[in-house]
Amino acid sequence: MHTLLAAAVHENKNLMQEVLGAIDALAEHPEAAGLQDEIIALRRLAKRLVDGSLEVLAIYNRGQDGDGLKVNYNTVTLKDFMQEVLDETVDMLRGRALSVQVLMDDSLPAYWIFDAGLVMLALRNGIENAIEFAQSQLQVICSLDGERLCISVEDDGLYFGKAPPEKLARPVATGLGVKLADKLLRSHHDDVSGRWGEVQLTASTRLGGAAFRCLLP
Repeated sequence: MHTLLAAAVHENKNLMQEVLGAIDALAEHPEAAGLQDEIIALRRLAKRLVDGSLEVLAIYNRGQDGDGLKVNYNTVTLKDFMQEVLDETVDMLRGRALSVQVLMDDSLPAYWIFDAGLVMLALRNGIENAIEFAQSQLQVICSLDGERLCISVEDDGLYFGKAPPEKLARPVATGLGVKLADKLLRSHHDDVSGRWGEVQLTASTRLGGAAFRCLLP
């Protein structure tokens, strides 16, 4: 049954990629000039469906041994990885006029050990939410949180944990994306210290919106 479900998710992912291609082609049509905002919003939704499918498939493929997720640990150059995060973020903007910054703390080591593929999948959730709700800017900050590495995606939208109900701009969703991202991060474990990875969703002290914090042991 699990294999059948994974095959269905894979097929849906392929179909949504075809939809993305059709949306991009439609955006280039002269008669669609007055519908660019709607096309951009539609593309973001389709992209989120594709990325969500990729996360589910990653969890399935990495869990074939039945003993948690299989993590491909690598020594990752943080500067290069954060450049990839920036490139991914800019690609995901697709028409949103937002300022994007990637910031790295001076105290960071040059390298960290983690599964870059799984972490990038987890970060996409934070990036997608930040793009959806940011008013003018978002930041991706790489720093140390105690003994753990923290990559935080933060925006200047209203944070649902602080905004009064009459000003609520960030709808309360199922949280499935956050749960999937947290599962990807919790697959990382340091045997020496006993620390685990995790995702924390909090208010941003820098921009006032949400902070999607990915912590790695």
